[in-house]
Amino acid sequence: MNTNDKIVLIVEKDTGIANMIRAILGIVNVPVIHAQQGSDALDAIQNNNAGLIISEKELPDMTGYELLSYARNNPATSQVPFIMLINEQDKSYEKLDANLQADRYITKPFTARKVLDVVKEFIVYKGL
Repeated sequence: MNTNDKIVLIVEKDTGIANMIRAILGIVNVPVIHAQQGSDALDAIQNNNAGLIISEKELPDMTGYELLSYARNNPATSQVPFIMLINEQDKSYEKLDANLQADRYITKPFTARKVLDVVKEFIVYKGL
């Protein structure tokens, strides 16, 4: 992978879900890195050219919102689209300050079509 290539960073503690998302993204042929914890995601953000971040809300060592806040406050990733994976019943994001809002939310369980449609939106319209 060229150091200028943009990657999709998947931050998901469940390896099965991460692998499913990786397989879905294989359809659109984008490089993917998987982190199981927020601290690993922070390292990946610092060492790679993230073009899109997909993170679950509840990570073992931080929340997805803490990761989102870090990404928004980091000049290298402040404009990187951020997709949050949340449980279907979770509507807490509706009450968040606009600065902590992810660009999109995908509820679990999700379909391959839903993930692909949301990711393609950023690939086609944002130039990932």
